[in-house]
Amino acid sequence: MMYGDFAYIYDKLMYDLDYKKIYKFILEVLNDKNLEPKIILEMACGTGELTEHLVDKFEVHAFDLSYDMLSVCENKIKNKRLKLFRQDMTNFKAPTNYDAIFSVGDSLNYVIEKVGFESALKSAYEHLNEDGILIFDLNTEYKFKNISPVTVDEVDEVFYVWENIYDEEKKLNTYGINFFVNTERDLYERFYEEHVERAYSIDYVLSFLEEIGYKDIEVYDDYEKNEISEETNRYTIIARK
Repeated sequence: MMYGDFAYIYDKLMYDLDYKKIYKFILEVLNDKNLEPKIILEMACGTGELTEHLVDKFEVHAFDLSYDMLSVCENKIKNKRLKLFRQDMTNFKAPTNYDAIFSVGDSLNYVIEKVGFESALKSAYEHLNEDGILIFDLNTEYKFKNISPVTVDEVDEVFYVWENIYDEEKKLNTYGINFFVNTERDLYERFYEEHVERAYSIDYVLSFLEEIGYKDIEVYDDYEKNEISEETNRYTIIARK
C-alpha cells in the first residue's frame, strides 16, 4: 500500500491521533521494564509524527514502504540521530538489533494477509535483543463496525469526504477518501485514495505472539493502562522477547 498524494496532507487529516500521549506511554513502559535503549526502531514511521518525539531522547532507526511518507518525514525532522530507510515491514531487514521496537497508528492493520501479518511480528522478534520489547497497536473490529459510514470535514484548507465500508465476513475495512486541496490559485484540486485495513481478533494475535516466543504479553486500551473491553477501539500490545 502506497500513499502518494495523501502523504503530503496526512498530518492534517490525522489530527485526532495523540502522538504525545503515545510517546508518554512508551516512556512509561520503558521505565517500568527498566530498559534504557540507545537505539530504537520504528516500523512504518509514516510522516514522522511519533519519530519527531522519539529523536529527542533516542537514536532512531525508522522505515516505511512509501517514498512519499519518507520524504515528508525527512523534510520534517532535521536530526542526525535519525536514520531513515525504505522497507516492507512484512519481511524487513534492519541495520542492527534493538531493545525496543514500535509500530503505531494501526500500521499493522494495513497488512491484510495473515501470512504477512505473522511475518511482520516474526521479523520484529528477530530484530529484538533478549528482553527487548515490541509495542504496537491495532484498530479493533468494534471500531470498524461503528465508524460513521461517511465523514465530511475541512481541516487547514483541506476538504475531505471519508467513506468507510466494513466487510464483516472478510474482516476488511475499506477507506475511500476524496479530498480537495486548496491550491495557490485558490482553486481546489481533487485527489482520491483508497486504503484497506484488516481486523485481527485479539485472541489470534496473542496466541501467535506466544507461538513466536514472545513473553510477558500485555494488552491495554488505546495507550492507557486500562483493561480492554468489547468497546475498545484500539488495542495497545506490549510483548517482550
